[in-house]
Amino acid sequence: MFDVTGFTKGSKPLFHMRVFYSLLRTTFCTALIASASVSTHAAAAINAGEVEPASSATEIDVSKLRTNDFFIVLPRLSGDESKFLTYGWNGFAGNLVRWKYNDTNRLPSLVSSADAVSRIQSAMGKWTSACNVNFQYDGLTSSPASLAANNSDNLNVIAWGPLSGNTTGVTYGTASGSSAAGPFTLYESDMVLNNAFNPAVDKTLLHEVGHMIGIAHSDVQNAVMSGPPLTNYVSLNSLSADDISGCQNLYGPPVATTRTISGTISNGIAVANVTFCARPAANVVCTASSGSGAYTCTVPVGWAGTLHSPSVANNRIPPQIFSAVNANVTRNVTAISGVPSCNLDVDNNGLIEPATDGVAILRRMLGFKDAAFAGLAGTCAANTTSTAIFNATNSNYNVTGGGATRATTDGAVIARVMNGAKTDASVAGGLGLVNGTGASRTDWLSVQNWLNTTCGSNF
Repeated sequence: MFDVTGFTKGSKPLFHMRVFYSLLRTTFCTALIASASVSTHAAAAINAGEVEPASSATEIDVSKLRTNDFFIVLPRLSGDESKFLTYGWNGFAGNLVRWKYNDTNRLPSLVSSADAVSRIQSAMGKWTSACNVNFQYDGLTSSPASLAANNSDNLNVIAWGPLSGNTTGVTYGTASGSSAAGPFTLYESDMVLNNAFNPAVDKTLLHEVGHMIGIAHSDVQNAVMSGPPLTNYVSLNSLSADDISGCQNLYGPPVATTRTISGTISNGIAVANVTFCARPAANVVCTASSGSGAYTCTVPVGWAGTLHSPSVANNRIPPQIFSAVNANVTRNVTAISGVPSCNLDVDNNGLIEPATDGVAILRRMLGFKDAAFAGLAGTCAANTTSTAIFNATNSNYNVTGGGATRATTDGAVIARVMNGAKTDASVAGGLGLVNGTGASRTDWLSVQNWLNTTCGSNF
């Protein structure tokens, strides 16, 4: 049984069909709506009998069905020619597809919205590996995916919904151009996934993302984008040469998606065995520094974050902060010898953090026993036990210079500075520091100077 949907771009009819088939009982479908700034071409149903259904690609007279001028023949590949079909327009502008996810009525077999998003991103990642198309997830949305002609809410939404029969996915796209003759640029694609029947959702996603970026069904059997009228649907986990050719026709070959941060770590001599941790850590891989102090980190293009490390062989490693890594970066690191008399990095992970280090320091000032220091180790900390963190807080925290170290003055100042206070009012306001016996540091500049000099910090 075929359900045929037609639409026009200019004066040339284009067709897309949906077939229900037995292979894994999984069906893929897409429908594309083209619109130009000077005219609108709405979808129109045609009689399914106008095209003869086929049980295999060889039963169709291909020459009669290749009626559009967007058919592309590439060099012969092993055993078959590469004959992907695009929808006759360019891909997304800037090679970027920004998308949102609607979790309403999620397929019951997926345990969470995060699970669904992860599967979608996995499918998208396979296409990004094949060509220079990129995807940006813009979060959850309550907006529905639109399966209507001339959809133009400027949102690319992936959502769940009831679909007829065993159809597991439907994708609608919208393109626009300066004239009815084109060229057209794809600017919106919405996808609906069957929330009741989707036994191979990962394979559905891989196929539907291909439609989302502007690729029609291929006439090469056993490609991810195989489908009527020239081939049968298949259910594949990886892209074929034909799929890759189609993607590269629209977006070009893949480009590097990572950049490197490299350099040396030294303190007069090379510092080896420094292992950097990254924040955020997703897709960041670092090598430990070698005997020459050389290290390398691979990060995603545009990565912004911090590289940090516990001390190594009595060398403290200052954290390295990056705003956006869009090109390879050389960053040499100068280590600092010894532990300062005022140790603010009590869990020894290379960072000074209020939720871990700051809490530990305040608890020590308040007289808590070592058992109360459990759970105060941050990411990649060297001091992880309650006893180790308790012992690391045995330090000089008399930031105000008063006659005694107090949680209500010195501790409060340290906590405020760790949380970003950098003015007289935000550091000392309401604490009555000027009334403290012997207090000599009661303003931000004097506190800043003492912390950076005595605590080895960089506030």
